[in-house]
Amino acid sequence: MSSDTVGLTGYHHDDSMSTCEDPFATLGVHREASLDEIKRAYRRLAMFWHPDRNPEAVAGTEFKRVHAAYELLLDPQRLAEWQQAQATTPSTAGGTANGNAADDLTQVLTLSLEEAAQGCRKDIELVHSVHCDTCSGSGRVQHNHSVPCRRCNGCGRLARKGGGTNRCEGCNGRGYLRETVCPDCVGGWRMEQRILSVTVPPGLRDGERLRLPRQSPAKPAGEGHGAGDLYLKVSLAAHPLFVLDGRDLHCEVPVSVLRLLCGGCIEVPTLSGTASLDLPPAQGTLDQRLPGLGFPGKRGRGAGDLIVHLQGIQPQELGPQDIEFLEGLQARLATDLERHAPRLAAWERQLRTRRRQEQD
Repeated sequence: MSSDTVGLTGYHHDDSMSTCEDPFATLGVHREASLDEIKRAYRRLAMFWHPDRNPEAVAGTEFKRVHAAYELLLDPQRLAEWQQAQATTPSTAGGTANGNAADDLTQVLTLSLEEAAQGCRKDIELVHSVHCDTCSGSGRVQHNHSVPCRRCNGCGRLARKGGGTNRCEGCNGRGYLRETVCPDCVGGWRMEQRILSVTVPPGLRDGERLRLPRQSPAKPAGEGHGAGDLYLKVSLAAHPLFVLDGRDLHCEVPVSVLRLLCGGCIEVPTLSGTASLDLPPAQGTLDQRLPGLGFPGKRGRGAGDLIVHLQGIQPQELGPQDIEFLEGLQARLATDLERHAPRLAAWERQLRTRRRQEQD
């Protein structure tokens, strides 16, 4: 496993990328590979990248690429059409039309609101291809002594349908081999885990992308195959306290109805900790805006606001003395409802009107 520290060159909103998929390079086989070699390469890669066996985030995408390459190589008509298209496609800045173009890769980077707001360092796990040390990248192993051919078990012949035998193509009928396929790789390449330590700048929002030049995981290919760019697409995880709207943060804060009546200082959460909020007595609105305490802007630009939605919480299981005290407060308010509670006063007037209508 290798570890590297990389820098970022920018952030993007565009997800469009064009790649020129070479099925031979994807499976790590040469262009004259036999059908058996193609099948063996596919089985090894499919087993490695299958999402049920590989927990990496890129496993599903790579498994689909391998399967698509395998299907293309098994279809002579489609393969001929692909080869013709490659022959007529002009070379581009990213590489040439013969399948050696560098491939870009997009991978999801999940961040908490705090990480995205303040910036952070994240370790990104990638799996790329390296030359196999066992066979020195040749894909074949030389043996000091001949070994039995696995296909024919050393007899040089294979049974055929309808009776009789055919010469084994694996050993050309010899039954024994001095050279076999390397058991540790596919076509001279093996998979190796790599960890990138990435510095994430503050202020990135959901859907924005970070570009890491030439950090896309290497894939089996020729020596001239350059590394593509790795794009990290930011995905903000759901937060237990905050909801992000643009750069404004919304937060619901439970408060005692008594505190709402009396006013005073309460503590509210922020992305960096907590802040104090002074409530006026008997305020009319339950929404409070704290400027500049929302999600920060990029490159030191102004932050959004923190919008606090106060949720009045009524007391429960009151004792006799508590009820007596509240009854006294209610009686005092009732002496001047127009001033203390205009909505209650208006309601009382409607009820009095209806009582008079009943009496008439």
